[in-house]
Amino acid sequence: MQMMNCPHCGTANSVKRDYCYQCSGDLRGQPSKAAELDYMPKCGDCRHAGIFPPAGQRIGPEQVWCGQKDIAMASTQMAGDCYEEAFGWKREDILD
Repeated sequence: MQMMNCPHCGTANSVKRDYCYQCSGDLRGQPSKAAELDYMPKCGDCRHAGIFPPAGQRIGPEQVWCGQKDIAMASTQMAGDCYEEAFGWKREDILD
């Protein structure tokens, strides 16, 4: 069996694997800079998002409850103006 070392933790893995069994790192190579810039946080990723709404409120299967705005939001919606408060960094920080 052919093996390769994980570029993240150095653990030997089969060349047939896509992710390291030890650290779950990507064995297929480093992500391109363009792929990093394409990432935009969604409401579902936010630390204010919850899957349980307050008593008396309901959310759909594709929604999360925004604890900051106190409303139901689509989990795939762009985080918009909430970056710094919700994620701890400004949108401009990743768009250099």
